[in-house]
Amino acid sequence: MKPTSFVPTVDEISPDRAGEIPGLEALISYWTEGSCSAEDWFRALNACWGTAGFVLRRGEDALGFVVYGPREYLPHAGAHPCGPLDDDAVLLAHVVGESRRRLVVRMLRDLRHRRVGKVEAIASDRETDHYPSTSFLLESGWRPVRRGWHGGSPYTLARIDLGSTVEVGQLARGLVGKVKLPGLKSPSPAPGTFSRAC
Repeated sequence: MKPTSFVPTVDEISPDRAGEIPGLEALISYWTEGSCSAEDWFRALNACWGTAGFVLRRGEDALGFVVYGPREYLPHAGAHPCGPLDDDAVLLAHVVGESRRRLVVRMLRDLRHRRVGKVEAIASDRETDHYPSTSFLLESGWRPVRRGWHGGSPYTLARIDLGSTVEVGQLARGLVGKVKLPGLKSPSPAPGTFSRAC
């Protein structure tokens, strides 16, 4: 039996494994208004646009994911009064689970490498299912553009500009600085000391 790595890894979401990620099928169904499965959606995006999401895994366990793409592939975005979305922007559909900032940093690096200039998100002010959190995005360097109500809940259209590699690098360093590593239960040994195994 292969041991599980303690350190989580970030991998591209592949169409063949999309159905294995908890919550992903429901998210894709919501944003596509039930028009396709997660597997079909990722297969279509990979063929005509490129990477559309990453998953954070520890061994085989999915700890979180980020999903993004052109707005025409996420038609539910048109139902929100906080739009319209920018024609040139990529839409962040959702980011959930552990290490959301790490997933957002990975997404931004991917999009900057692909020369995307800006990313937008319809964020939930009340942390509604299927939407990124407004407070999380604003704390992570996104700026509010417009606000509106949908289905009795407030939403914010948030945007981040990927003007240059330097700016993205600075943003990534700022976000990574906010990522907290899990604490170890035993105290660290004093410098220059070590413990012997019994």
